[in-house]
Amino acid sequence: MTKAPDWSELVRSAGDALQPLLAAAAKAAQPLAAAAEPYVRPVVAAAAPYVHRLQPLAAHAVATAAPHAQAAAQWANRQAGTLEPWQLVLLTAVATLLAARLLRSLRAFVATVQDKGLSQLLAGLVLDLPLVRGRVRRQQARIEAQIREELRKRAAEGGAPPGLRQLPKHGTAPNDVKRQLKYKEGEDVKFNDGDSRVSGTVYMAGALHKALLNETYAMFSITNPMHSDVFPSVRRMEGEVVAMTASFLGGGPHGDPGVCGSMTSGGTESILTAVKASRDYMAARRGITEPEMVIAVSAHAAFVKAAEYFKIRLIRLPVGSDYRLSAAAVRRAITPNTVLVVASAPGFPHGVVDHVEDIAKVARRRGVPLHVDCCLGGFVLPFAAKLGYRVPRFDFSVPGVTSMSVDTHKFGMAHKGTSVVLYRSKEIRKHQYTSITDWTGGLYISPGFAGSRSGALIATAWAAMVHLGEEGYLKATDAMMKAAQQFIAGVQAIDGIEVVGEPEMCVVAFKASHRRLDIYKVQDLLSKRGWHLNALQRPAALHICFTSAHSPGIVELLLRDVGEVVAQALKDPTAGGDGKAPLYGMAATVPDRRIVSQFLTAFQDALLEPI
Repeated sequence: MTKAPDWSELVRSAGDALQPLLAAAAKAAQPLAAAAEPYVRPVVAAAAPYVHRLQPLAAHAVATAAPHAQAAAQWANRQAGTLEPWQLVLLTAVATLLAARLLRSLRAFVATVQDKGLSQLLAGLVLDLPLVRGRVRRQQARIEAQIREELRKRAAEGGAPPGLRQLPKHGTAPNDVKRQLKYKEGEDVKFNDGDSRVSGTVYMAGALHKALLNETYAMFSITNPMHSDVFPSVRRMEGEVVAMTASFLGGGPHGDPGVCGSMTSGGTESILTAVKASRDYMAARRGITEPEMVIAVSAHAAFVKAAEYFKIRLIRLPVGSDYRLSAAAVRRAITPNTVLVVASAPGFPHGVVDHVEDIAKVARRRGVPLHVDCCLGGFVLPFAAKLGYRVPRFDFSVPGVTSMSVDTHKFGMAHKGTSVVLYRSKEIRKHQYTSITDWTGGLYISPGFAGSRSGALIATAWAAMVHLGEEGYLKATDAMMKAAQQFIAGVQAIDGIEVVGEPEMCVVAFKASHRRLDIYKVQDLLSKRGWHLNALQRPAALHICFTSAHSPGIVELLLRDVGEVVAQALKDPTAGGDGKAPLYGMAATVPDRRIVSQFLTAFQDALLEPI
C-alpha cells in the first residue's frame, strides 16, 4: 500500500519553490504600487475603521474554524492513505472535471440573470409551468386569430380581392397583370415631393432623380455581380460605390487609404456582416471561443439579431442622461471575451451621436474592434459637418474605429436594397468572406451572405451618387437639417411635450413633459390625421426622421397637428382610440418579455399570410 502524500508538506514545498518568483514579482510591482499609492491611501483610510470593528469577529471565526479544518485535513490524509496512486490521479481528474462543469453552469446561470434580469427569469419560470403554459398557448392562438381577422377586415374594406394561395392554372396577359399591380399599388400610402407624412421610409425626392434610377434599373435588370466575368460593369460599379462612400468617411485619397469594404442588401446585412467579420477576426487573433459584444440599449435591433445568429453574448449598456453611450460604461463592460464594441452615429431612437472618440480610445487601448453604425447618418453627418452644423467626429478619421455600416438606400437616395459595409483594413474584411476549396462544383468564394445579388440595385446606387455628387448631398442635408431645427423650435413651444436630448441630425424625438399625457395616445391621434411616426420606449417617446420628402410647409402642418392632439390628449385622457397605446402600455408593464415577443410573433405570422 502506497503511503498518501502529506498535503501540508506539499504546500510547504511549493511555497519554497515560488519564493524567488514572488520576490521578483514584488520588486517589479514596486513602481506600480508607488504610482497607485495616492489613489489607494484614501480608500484604505476610509475602510480602516470598519476593518478594525470586524477584526475581533474575524479572529473569533478563524479560531473556531481552525480545529475543524485541521480535523478535516487529517481525515482526508487518512482516506487518501488507503488509495493506490492511480486511484488518486483518477479521483483528482474526476473532481477537477466536475468542478469545472459546476463552475461553467454557475457562470451560465449568473450570465442569464445578468442578461435577462431576475424578475423576467422568475416570470419565465412561472409561465413554463404546465398549467400556465397551456393557458398562454390558448391566449396566443386567440390573439393570432384576432390579428388575422383585423387584417382581413382592412383588406375587405379597401375592396381587395382574396389573396392568391396557389399558382394560377393559366397565365395572365401582361395588361391584366399591370391592371392587378396598379390595383395593389393603390393600397399603398402615396408620396408627393415635399408632402410626406411618414417618418423616414422614403428618402429621395425629385421626379428627374427617380426617373433616372428607374431607367438605370431597367438597363441592368438581369445583371448579377456573382458572375463578374459576364457582368464586369456591376463589379466595377460596386467598387466605385464603396470607394466613393469611404472617401467622405475618413478613407480614400484624403484619409486612410486602407479603408475598404463591400456592398450588401441593406443596413441589417451590413451590420450582420461586420459583426461576423469582427467575431472571426478576434477568434483568429486571440482565440476567443465565447465571444461577447458590447452595445448600448439604443443600438439598432440588428445587433441583437447578429448576436442571436452568431452565438455572441450581448452586453447591453444603458445610455447616459444625454442618451449617448459613454466611454466609462464601455470600459467597465469590456472583458477578455469582447470581440466588438458598437457605437451609433446617430442612434436610431433619438438622433444623437454616441461619444465615439472617447469610446474609440478605450477600444484601442484594449485591442478591441469598434464598429460605428452609420446606416442612418452616413450620408448626412459628413455633409452637415461641412455645412457648419455641430457634428462630433465619428468616422475613420478617429483612431480605433475599425468598421462602419452606411446605407446608400436611405439618405444616399438610391433604390431600396443597397448598403455599404466598410473596414479599416483588408485584414478584417477577409473574415466576412466564405471560401470553399474542396467543393465538387469547383472553387467558390463569396464576399458575404448572399450568392447571387441584383446588379441593377448596385447600378442605381452608383447612379444616385454620381447624379447628386457632393453638391447635391450638401443641398439636401441643409434642407433636412433646417426642417429638424424648425420642428425642434416648434416642439419647444408646445406645452406638454419636450425634445429628447440634443439631436445632431434630422431625427428628432419628443416625449411627454406632463405626467397626465400618454405619448402613445398622441401617436394614435396623429395616425388618425394621416401621420406615421415611430413609437419609442424606455423612455416612452415618438420620433420623426426628416428626409428630402419633407418640405417646410409639411413641417409646419405637423407642428400644428401635434399641438392640437397634445392639447386634446391632455384634456381627455381617454382620447386616442384603440391604436398602439394599449400595446405599448402592456409592453411597458409585463416583466417577462416573452409575452410581448409572442404578440409580435403572432403579428408577423399574420403579415406573411396572403390575406
